[in-house]
Amino acid sequence: MFKFKTNANQRGAAIIMAMLIMALATVIISGLFWRQHVTIRSIENRLALSQTRWIERAAVDWARVIMRSDSGMSDIDHLGEVWALPVAETKMDETVTSGAKIDSSATNASLSGSIIDAQSRFNLNNLLLANGQANPVEVESFRRLLANLSLPAGLVEPLLAYQLQTRSRNFDGSAVAATNLPLKRVSDLGRIEGFDARIINALDGQVFVLPPGSKVNINTASAEVVSALLPVDLSSAKAFVARRERKFFSTVGEANPEFPGQTLAENRWSVSSSYFIVRGNVKYDRVAARSDTLIERKKVQNNKLSTVDVLWQDRY
Repeated sequence: MFKFKTNANQRGAAIIMAMLIMALATVIISGLFWRQHVTIRSIENRLALSQTRWIERAAVDWARVIMRSDSGMSDIDHLGEVWALPVAETKMDETVTSGAKIDSSATNASLSGSIIDAQSRFNLNNLLLANGQANPVEVESFRRLLANLSLPAGLVEPLLAYQLQTRSRNFDGSAVAATNLPLKRVSDLGRIEGFDARIINALDGQVFVLPPGSKVNINTASAEVVSALLPVDLSSAKAFVARRERKFFSTVGEANPEFPGQTLAENRWSVSSSYFIVRGNVKYDRVAARSDTLIERKKVQNNKLSTVDVLWQDRY
């Protein structure tokens, strides 16, 4: 009787041990499958991101061709030209991604975007003169722009203080090196006291950072920028922008009759632009990417040909 119980106990222990081994093996195998799944997904994501970057580069190259072609047709830039038409979300053929397909359920890549005239905006680098002193005309225009956007006028002083510290200067006969990095993007305003995310979002689309001395294009400027630079009241500027949809200006002087009592200064306004923002949105499988690329168009060879260079690119 005692021996029977011992054998039964042994058989029970063996069954429990076998079950434990099976459970442990199941956990190990499940872990291996999970690691394999994670690895495959990581490879798929990298492939999708690589294809997305390839499409981004192709989109920028396309924009450069468009801008170079536009330069050959006219020296005037306005919102009725081909480059100003936004590209709606467009499904792309598999050949665009070299036939690469992540899996059977993956959808084709799509692209949308636009080309924006960077000179339709107020240039923050114009706040300083070449000698490093504040430009009173541009400072006053920036104050009006802040008012048009319902932003605090007190933002002018910390911005000017920061800008002044991005230049080397003389103090008591000694050269003082710059203590701040120059602004390169609108997002760099976040370094300055008082410029929080809400303020920067409000300014985005109305200001930009370009080389000092760049002019604002009267054919593309927003009502807020027109009102700030002339100056005229915002309602009059909005009415002008509405009329401008039916007519662009071949010279700065042609726009003067639109503003009785005002004269557009040739050193602040233009009808052509050299700087443009290429904004692209690419979706491919699980990856959705946005990029902003600043390009510069320059005339060469007696103004017969243009070069279009990439100055910087930001990805989000």
